[in-house]
Amino acid sequence: MSDLSDIKKTREHWYQAYFEGNTEQLKEIEAADFYVSSPKGKLDREKRHEGIQKALESGQWFEQSPVKEEDALKFLFNDGKAKVSGHGKMVANGTAVSDMLFEESWIKSKQGWKVKALYINKVD
Repeated sequence: MSDLSDIKKTREHWYQAYFEGNTEQLKEIEAADFYVSSPKGKLDREKRHEGIQKALESGQWFEQSPVKEEDALKFLFNDGKAKVSGHGKMVANGTAVSDMLFEESWIKSKQGWKVKALYINKVD
């Protein structure tokens, strides 16, 4: 398989695991030093997974798995590293629940592609 098809497949598994709240699968795809950066601040992998678990336990996670819609998607590869950027929406029950610009940083390891960072900026 090509790097492009591999990373597309891994991204789909990553997003599915996130929407399901499957932190074990997220740990397999996210690098140990993974973090999310947004206007709200920076969140490391462990704190993010703790938040997901708490939301699951309290019934505050996604009631229905939202659908991810992306456009203007770009993939840039360079020597075992990749940047994925674009515009995305999460849609639940036909309504956009978030609208954002994003950039993901990926590295290729012996286990496959691992995401290192996610940068999110909400679109008003």
